[in-house]
Amino acid sequence: MFRRWTKKASLEKTWLDTGVITVHAIPGNEQLCVEVAGRLSVDSSPDLRSALLELLRQSAPVMVIDLCAVSYLDVSGVATLLEALKAARQRSVKLRVIGISGEARTLAEIAQLDTIFRTWGSEVEFR
Repeated sequence: MFRRWTKKASLEKTWLDTGVITVHAIPGNEQLCVEVAGRLSVDSSPDLRSALLELLRQSAPVMVIDLCAVSYLDVSGVATLLEALKAARQRSVKLRVIGISGEARTLAEIAQLDTIFRTWGSEVEFR
């Protein structure tokens, strides 16, 4: 279940928990940190997509997506991150993706996510 974040509830965590993927959004003054945990695959990507697009509608000038706790990432997960980047750019939100490691990092490097994000004024930081 996804709860909307509002500026009035700035200390409240927004979350999505499908059993496969969990999303916690932690708002700050200048940025919104979105912590993602679980398996980011064809089954969970639509849920993450919905959560990210909703959070981008309400986001601070910078959104940080932390993937430290993602155990698996496939091509649909990469596509979801690219779609979030496109939506962020349309809303003038700078998007940072951090914490990509292991096999997920290999896929992200093959897809040249760091180059794509940098071209669009955002960034990917590998771990």
